[in-house]
Amino acid sequence: MSKKSILRLVFLQVFSVSSFTMAQQLNFNENTFFFPHSYQYHQMISSLGLSTAKLPEDVVETDDIIRAPLFSYRLKYGLPENFVAEGGVETNIVTWHISLGPKWNYELNRMGFSIGTDIAYWFGKLTQFGFDTKFTGWMLYPNISAGYQFNNFTISLKSELVFNLAEKSINGTSNVANDLDFFNGWTIGAYLEQPLWKDHFVVIGIRSTYLKFYYPIWAAFSTFDRTYFIPEATFTFIL
Repeated sequence: MSKKSILRLVFLQVFSVSSFTMAQQLNFNENTFFFPHSYQYHQMISSLGLSTAKLPEDVVETDDIIRAPLFSYRLKYGLPENFVAEGGVETNIVTWHISLGPKWNYELNRMGFSIGTDIAYWFGKLTQFGFDTKFTGWMLYPNISAGYQFNNFTISLKSELVFNLAEKSINGTSNVANDLDFFNGWTIGAYLEQPLWKDHFVVIGIRSTYLKFYYPIWAAFSTFDRTYFIPEATFTFIL
């Protein structure tokens, strides 16, 4: 192959990579979910995800590595003045968690920031294995996020406080109002968002959770009063 042909191939490769990078930069605000960018009025971005967590040994009463899968669907909707409405549903079939809340996003060059809060209602039902138990509860999640936009991907950090507002359990025909600590704990997570193909983005995330009460495992009926460390991993597809 001649030098001219080699140079031509190199030029075409560089040009195609540069074009791909520029195209992705132009689409970040349309295809990223965790990166706290500005939304246009009425703009909507949704995601479908799966997360797993290593459950605490004291609660599950085994030292085996147990992964608790949670399926999630989330939606963000652009409002005026850089405000965003976010709602989501999480479930492991036995338990459902429904959240909704406002956020205010701000972009500065390649960086993005967000502050907001979510309120969530969750409920679970277990009628197998001799149980006839239902749990319901309300939680509050004040949160902040910060992210940076690279040429081909974004990295975002999100932290939130977790407050228990109310909880009630129903055993058969008996109603019990549980007395949980108001401050439940906090979380911090890191999320990498990058294109999978064309304008379709995926998210890989890890989160450290420090909670006294982790709602997906309410059916373990833990009586311990301590803060647990629960590592989580997530994989999300931007719709």
